[in-house]
Amino acid sequence: MKLRSSAPILAIALFCIRALGAAGGEYAGQFDKVLVPNTEDFEKLVFKESSSGQFATIGKFSDEAHFALGRLSNPQTGQYTITALLIEDEDEDPVFFADINEDLKFTPDEKVPMKPALKNNPYLWSANVIVGAKDGFFTTCPIYVRYFKSIQTAKMGPGDRLITQSTEVLARGSVDVNGRKVLVQYALPAGEKKVDPQTGWLGMDIDGDGEIDMDNLSPEAAKADEESVIFRVGGTYLSTKKADLSKNQIVLREHQAKEYKRVELGVGKDFPDFNFADFEGKKRKFSEFRGKYVLLDIWGLWCPACRDELPYIREANRRFKARNLEVVGLNTDTDFTFESITKALRENNMTWTQARLESIIDLLRKELRINSFPTTFLISPDGKILSMSRSERDEPDLRGKDLLDTLNEILPK
Repeated sequence: MKLRSSAPILAIALFCIRALGAAGGEYAGQFDKVLVPNTEDFEKLVFKESSSGQFATIGKFSDEAHFALGRLSNPQTGQYTITALLIEDEDEDPVFFADINEDLKFTPDEKVPMKPALKNNPYLWSANVIVGAKDGFFTTCPIYVRYFKSIQTAKMGPGDRLITQSTEVLARGSVDVNGRKVLVQYALPAGEKKVDPQTGWLGMDIDGDGEIDMDNLSPEAAKADEESVIFRVGGTYLSTKKADLSKNQIVLREHQAKEYKRVELGVGKDFPDFNFADFEGKKRKFSEFRGKYVLLDIWGLWCPACRDELPYIREANRRFKARNLEVVGLNTDTDFTFESITKALRENNMTWTQARLESIIDLLRKELRINSFPTTFLISPDGKILSMSRSERDEPDLRGKDLLDTLNEILPK
């Protein structure tokens, strides 16, 4: 009997080994000692005007200086225990103090530098407040603070100041994946000493720029709902198998490409086609609207901010329909009956196409991974995303009165 060459058999064996590795390889890494703020998760605060006399020990200020006092929440405890002070003096940059050691007084070394949060915008300032970490593993805990200069809401007095702060911190680490350093991070809930990669916000640096974009629509971020979220890092698909602070261990698991369900959104990219059912029971496809500009509004009656936007969307539908605009709504209500939703549509003169939640739930949760409402897209006649309404990223604004200005500028006359 003539023996065959073993080369083809070895090639097949190697192929099988690689195929198995591509579906189940594991990679280990460790956490950093420094927490990072989740700058996309924030809370609005109103600082109250205060007299200057009690702050003489931290510096000299003019008689025209304005002082506003408030409290920051410590992300480690969720308690508002950090007293903070905003000082504006004539033409000087704003000055910020934070009672970092929580002894109810300010000292010169508790001054926190403020800088413009956006280039060429004198009305938005930011500061990073660094407090000591209460957990033995981490060394510091950050709070990202923004001051909206000259912004007044209906409930604010003339001497009040609008501040936002990050309320969540993220435990960050890195993992070596085939010679590539991959950053990962996980939400560390207030009062907790462990992270759960299957619940809450998490992120992964998929483009290798050394940062993780935690924007709600970024493919580098996701909010897990008792699930293993898969990220695409180049041609590798990874989820977190383990994230153990007590052992300082992170383990990523590799997946096959077909397991990755997320649609990566971005200005200039195609918006995916999808099937849905409208409130008249008709089966529809989003591709029906090709050839038109589409304002896609993901909303719900349960959402006050969504209801606030309705007058502007209604006006957009009325004013720009003749200029090739189609409004399409994706409803997200779970606690309202079909009858109550259809009644609300009639009462609010929402005559545009509306998709029912049960027909789009996988699209929202698994493919688009929408977690912030309202979320609004402007899509071109050829299906490209023109804006995701992130004005801080120089995208055309789709909120409030700015929506009408944006449509008037973009749509053909």
